[in-house]
Amino acid sequence: MTVEIGLLEVSVEVLKLAVILGVVQFLTSLWISERLRTSLQKEHSQFLENLKWELKVREQAVRVAEYLALARNLKEESSDLDYRKANQLSWELAMWLPENIYKEMVRAIASPDKKTNALSTVLSVRELLLQEKSGNLTTEDIAHHAPRCGK
Repeated sequence: MTVEIGLLEVSVEVLKLAVILGVVQFLTSLWISERLRTSLQKEHSQFLENLKWELKVREQAVRVAEYLALARNLKEESSDLDYRKANQLSWELAMWLPENIYKEMVRAIASPDKKTNALSTVLSVRELLLQEKSGNLTTEDIAHHAPRCGK
């Protein structure tokens, strides 16, 4: 009888230990699973933020290019629609671009010179939008089209 009671006590202790280990294993797996899920959510959120920024970069680059092309070619006989579009783009860019780049863009349209012109503005905006990915483009590297441009 003593042997049976001792064996039963050992079996109960082993069972308790097995239950405790099972609970610890279950809780550990839950903890690891939650950490992994949180980590993946964070990566996913960062990826989405980067994607949104890329889209914003492209949209703003299009607006700057559109404004520069339109404003440079405005003439006294240009349509009211062209002037309205130029003003809309200019005002949108005034709300978005940093002060120094916006002023450079305005000077490039109002009184361009070798240092401040449409192409230098394109490079400034490129640097702002692409940051370290902007590379080493110069105004000489950017294609520019005009009548008799190559002569």
